[in-house]
Amino acid sequence: MGEKRYTVLIADDEPKIRRGLRQQLIQMPLPLTVCGEAEDGEMALSMVENLRPDILLLDINMPFLNGLEFLRAIRRTRLDVRVIIITGYEEVEYLRSAISLDVQAFLFKPIDLKELERSLGEAMEKLEEMRQRNRHFEWAIAQIVDRRDALREEFLRDAIAGQLEEDEIRDFSVYFDLPTQGRRMLMAVSAHYPGAQEKPWENKRRLFALQDTLPRQLPDLPLICLFSDDYRNILLLYDAPEGQDVRVEEALRTLLRQEPGLMVRTALCALPRLTDLENCHALLLEQLREGAAPQPVVIAARKLIQERYAQVDLSLTDVAADLGINPSYLSRLMKQETGMSFSKYLSGVRIAEAIRLMRDPTVRIWQVAERVGYSAASYFSAAFKKVLGVSPADYRREEGEE
Repeated sequence: MGEKRYTVLIADDEPKIRRGLRQQLIQMPLPLTVCGEAEDGEMALSMVENLRPDILLLDINMPFLNGLEFLRAIRRTRLDVRVIIITGYEEVEYLRSAISLDVQAFLFKPIDLKELERSLGEAMEKLEEMRQRNRHFEWAIAQIVDRRDALREEFLRDAIAGQLEEDEIRDFSVYFDLPTQGRRMLMAVSAHYPGAQEKPWENKRRLFALQDTLPRQLPDLPLICLFSDDYRNILLLYDAPEGQDVRVEEALRTLLRQEPGLMVRTALCALPRLTDLENCHALLLEQLREGAAPQPVVIAARKLIQERYAQVDLSLTDVAADLGINPSYLSRLMKQETGMSFSKYLSGVRIAEAIRLMRDPTVRIWQVAERVGYSAASYFSAAFKKVLGVSPADYRREEGEE
């Protein structure tokens, strides 16, 4: 690879001086190329914008635009160009003003060629330093971008551990594009084998697996971040309409059930403000500590609902009768473990299946309603809008536009 060359623009109103400078630059043992010549200030400003020279040899006494005005104009857009001023004046105030505009050197007429060569060499060294800094800065930015997800996880871990001030949380939330509005929810997942001593990396492996597969399981849900805490719990921060929590939990359980015998407990907490992360996490830990192993009755009830949600008249009484227990007792257990009533849970399962069916554009809305257990499309539309905030038709239209 050849030596890096630098471009020079000569700006002087005297043709003889311009020709002399060009000839001297050609003869110098420096990697320089003259990219242009300007005979007045306006022309020089235009050429700086268009040719973008590395170095500018500038006579401060050119017509139409005086030296200081010219320097102020180019510094508004070009901080990198190195300026060497050629002048016949030694006015102290003028030179002081020029120095404040980051002038590389002053050469007084008649020009000393050795001094010119030395000044050009110093300008090239300065340019190389600036380029090295820019390359390092660009590399650092690329590293941050590459590690953005990991840095966001570290930020959330510090936030739930109480290691950040509120203003730090607000500032970093902007940097990591965390939503400041919406229905933010924080879900904690405890997954372990009863009585078994697991290696620390086991939970990290589960976290990586969920980070890879959960977005594909819930492509229409804004999953903000999956991360872990210091207690080997997996935490999921997401933003979704009311009623979607069942879908999230079921998706998590489905993925984790691929490990036979794994005990999974979940806890859920609303997050009104991102500055509440520490308090929200503390509540989740309390829920997980108080929560017993999943009730077999509730597991069986969920299984029945998943199998029979398309039955129009499916009720709490029907499921309780199939399980041989009191409906009130089943209702209390479901509320305790899922955080919602039987009817709300059933509605969530139906709407989740409806969303899946609606991805097929050939299936009509009334057909979707029938397949998920609604006797009329109007009932289905009302239930769908209650959960997602939009009608089925509007939801399908918005998804199609995206």
